[in-house]
Amino acid sequence: MNVLSDIFFRHLIGFRPSFLESPVHNTSWAIRMGKPHYAIFINLTAIPTSVGCLRTIAFCLLAVALLVCSFASGATIPVSSNLQAAIDAASPGDTLLVAQGVYEKITIQKSLNLVGNGAVIRAGSRDACVNIESNNVGISGFTVRDGFYGIKLNSVNGCNVTNNTVIYCTQPGIALLFSDGNTVTGNNASFNGIVGEGWYGIYLSNSNDNLITNNVAYGNGAYGINLFPSCGNNTIRGNLLHGNMYGLYMFTDCTGNLIENNDLSRNTNSGLDLRFNCTGNRILNNTMEDNVVAGLTLMEASGGNTIRGNDIRGNGRYGLQIQSSSDANTIINNNISDSQTGIFLDSSGNKIYGNRILDNVIQADDRGANIWNAKYPKGGNLWSDYHGQDKMQGPEQDESGNDGFVDAPYEISGGGRDQYPIMGSQVKQIAILSREIDPAKVRLGDFVAIKAKLNSRYDLLQVVARAYQNGFEAQGYCRMVLSGDSYQGDLSTALLDPGRYDVMLIAKDARGFELQDTLGEIEVTERR
Repeated sequence: MNVLSDIFFRHLIGFRPSFLESPVHNTSWAIRMGKPHYAIFINLTAIPTSVGCLRTIAFCLLAVALLVCSFASGATIPVSSNLQAAIDAASPGDTLLVAQGVYEKITIQKSLNLVGNGAVIRAGSRDACVNIESNNVGISGFTVRDGFYGIKLNSVNGCNVTNNTVIYCTQPGIALLFSDGNTVTGNNASFNGIVGEGWYGIYLSNSNDNLITNNVAYGNGAYGINLFPSCGNNTIRGNLLHGNMYGLYMFTDCTGNLIENNDLSRNTNSGLDLRFNCTGNRILNNTMEDNVVAGLTLMEASGGNTIRGNDIRGNGRYGLQIQSSSDANTIINNNISDSQTGIFLDSSGNKIYGNRILDNVIQADDRGANIWNAKYPKGGNLWSDYHGQDKMQGPEQDESGNDGFVDAPYEISGGGRDQYPIMGSQVKQIAILSREIDPAKVRLGDFVAIKAKLNSRYDLLQVVARAYQNGFEAQGYCRMVLSGDSYQGDLSTALLDPGRYDVMLIAKDARGFELQDTLGEIEVTERR
């Protein structure tokens, strides 16, 4: 008996779960499904022979596969009013196209995809605008505003939050609470938490393995992005975090996160701040510019992090600040420049090498026990203020020939030492281009004309000339003023004793750099 004669296919515009009993009668279900389907009717009353058994099993498996495909495809449903009712009526896998308009708060408890087209979701100051409580939800293209939370993911995974504008919420614009494996990308989460108790643009709490990319978080009450507590293995990449108190703030047991290619600039405290046992994170290729306090801060046992390839410049007090037992960090191949203190360390066991440390008023201040160079021939750091020579080579720099390292170590404020400072690009912040003293020999009470041409990266605030004898400051002094392209002044000898004096020029600029250099020598004789 041929059982294949009892297996047949019918092309239908829809189908219902009772397809084994009768043809389709539920046309509303068919329309919602949005496309025709194949229903498989199988008569299993015929007993297959041993020859046809495998053939029958194969057709049964095919039937099951087609059935699963039918269930997996979702409908596309336009929505123009009562968004919550449309969500409640939808089936898992459906896509809701939400038209322009203002909608009330929503809760999503099934796997849906919501796409906004000029749609605004608003809530009161104690409610979440969008509350996601199901896995595999997508929401994109909405303006979400004014709620306690903007978009809140609670104990979910596999969700996609993309291309939304989330503003003026009391607390976080976008929050992931106990939620793993989600994607948050292309959103603008700005001006949240600027009144009352709020703080965050994007907030992760006890959430792991999430992808947070290409978002903007500007002007939030405290944090552009905040991880607290216990957030691990998240990727924070390509975000622009400006105008907050902290660009990115990680607090309490946040481990193994990748912080990469973000712009963490122009915040009122720090660009990036890690505190309380935030360890094992990778901080790579970020930009941290013009933050009021620091580019990057590690505090309270935040050790074992890798800080590599970052551009840290123009920050107010510190480029890089590491203290409070934040030990054993690796700091390599960064540009750290134009701050009051380039690197401040009040911790130990940190490794710092391969960095360009340029044009900081204090290049580095080491108050712990840290390592400022790798083993020879890898070497140390490039210091813009170190003007040595390279005539020797070898681990002890005692062999003839150059090797790209300055022959003598660079001594660091506080007691650190770079054994192999790198040659190249050293430029003095203030340099004397030419100098004149006339006359070099005068009678007691006469004036000496001092003239110096200076080159300075920043505006000079003060230029003076002083007389020194045997290394001690004497009573000869004059203030020098800019005349043409040179600074000029007249040094009085009236209060000096007869003898020889060194004339020292002292210049200070607007960033706090100070130059002290000898202009020459004068001889003062008795007046007869």
